[in-house]
Formats: sequence, structure tokens, C-alpha cells
Amino acid sequence: MENNKVYQLPRSMVLNAINDIVELQNAKLIFSDTPHGKINFVVKMYTSRWEHRFTVTGIDVNKCSVRLELGQESPDSESQIKREFALLDSMLMEEDRTQ
Repeated sequence: MENNKVYQLPRSMVLNAINDIVELQNAKLIFSDTPHGKINFVVKMYTSRWEHRFTVTGIDVNKCSVRLELGQESPDSESQIKREFALLDSMLMEEDRTQ
């Protein structure tokens, strides 16, 4: 399952926020190619394991598209994607306020 979202922020700011999310969730980074906008990581909690594959594509200087793919389908895939985008949104709102 995957979903996309557009942000009115520079690509570099969004990539930094995703890297912060990796740290925040104590996730294991499995692939990072930030020059090409790709960050993949695994989050483990209790008996659950989720693989997140982020791809950030620049649209304009201050606009980018973020695609999030999950490594596996599950009954809660949609809510997992919503949670990750909500976390990214909150990280970016905080980052935007400090600028």
C-alpha cells in the first residue's frame, strides 16, 4: 500500500524531517539515498514490524511530493500510513515555525 502527499516546503527540509522521524521512532535505517530522495527504514514495536519506504521528489524550489510505501500489506496499513504522515506533518510544522 502507498500514498502521496504534496508539501509547500523545500525538499531538503522534508528529507531532514524524515531522518528525524527515523531517530524519533528508534527505527533501523535499511536504505538511504538522500540525493535521490529515498529513505527506507524499519520500525519494530513489541511483536509488530513495519517497513517504511519514503521517496521525496522536488517539484519546485519550495514544493515537493512525498510517497510513502509500506513493505507489507496488513489490515492496519491505511492507518499506519496516516500515522506516519501525521508525524511528518507535525515535524514539519515545528520545523517551519523555527525558520
